[in-house]
Amino acid sequence: MAAKNSLGFALEPRASVAFDDYVTEMAWSPAGESFAVAGGEGKVALARTAGATLALDVIGEHLLGTLALAWQPRGKLFATSGQDSAIALWDEAGKSIRRWKPAPVATQALSFSPTGEILASAAGKVVTLWTPAGEKTHAFAPATGAAAALAFDKPGTDLGVALNGEIAVHRIDTTRHETRRYKWPGACLTVNFSGNGRFLASGMADGSLHFWNRSTGKDSQMRGYDGRVERVAWSDNSRYLASCTGNEVVLWDFSGRGPEGTKPIVLNGHTERVDTFAWQPGGEHFVSGGRDWRLTLWRPGKTTQPLDVQMLDSEICATRWSPDGKRLAVGEKKGRVTLFELVAR
Repeated sequence: MAAKNSLGFALEPRASVAFDDYVTEMAWSPAGESFAVAGGEGKVALARTAGATLALDVIGEHLLGTLALAWQPRGKLFATSGQDSAIALWDEAGKSIRRWKPAPVATQALSFSPTGEILASAAGKVVTLWTPAGEKTHAFAPATGAAAALAFDKPGTDLGVALNGEIAVHRIDTTRHETRRYKWPGACLTVNFSGNGRFLASGMADGSLHFWNRSTGKDSQMRGYDGRVERVAWSDNSRYLASCTGNEVVLWDFSGRGPEGTKPIVLNGHTERVDTFAWQPGGEHFVSGGRDWRLTLWRPGKTTQPLDVQMLDSEICATRWSPDGKRLAVGEKKGRVTLFELVAR
């Protein structure tokens, strides 16, 4: 099903393959020729694209489930972690490079620096830095609670860690690692740096969205969400901050004086909970996927109406644009992985 629109863009399915696991995460290679797929029951797969074809091979697994997946920017490696407490490194051909257990507890988050020279991991309360070969270079002092998320800023000089009561931002330095703490009473679930470096945002367990001005330290919050805010993402140009609550996508406009005192843009295109969304790299398009099996294409700032709606075979769990912003990989609960292309109509 496709909704007609005056802006002339739609998503067209190009290829689809079955994956014997429910999809929890995906990550593209920098060249856009392949992407890794992680499954909730533990399978790790590599999908390869060539024109309108898509081939997927299971290359390994994490016992009891895969928790995190990250592809090395500008590189040929990707990392996974799982409930088995292991971190695994794989090359672009799907070969296992190294596997190790950094802690007796599971590693719940992974993030590569923008250069790909540092891999950060969070296992319980401890955040550790590794080389791309899996050699430990630094371990930060244990936090007071488990880390919920990790993210580097765009220059790669700061690493943000979402914790209970704060976002800890570690300065990545070869000689010292200073930490700036952005405090807030509540559990921080995400850590999201704006691409222009001005703001730091976090979805909260108390049903709010919090953000800080990084230069002044001033903080603000947006309330009105009906539950935990677990998905947050900045647009490529740092203008919009996307979040979701129930079956709605909520966008805050950071242009001009910012979103304080303004009403958000609300995108209503789903009948059930939204579980995934993604901004187009270098573009203005945005996609959302939900438990209603709908994949919805938007162009915020131009219209609040969907440009296109595709009905898939089951709940949509993951949506990831290719690096060039022309294709979209979509993963479903029933295990199907579909490749779409953004086309002009």
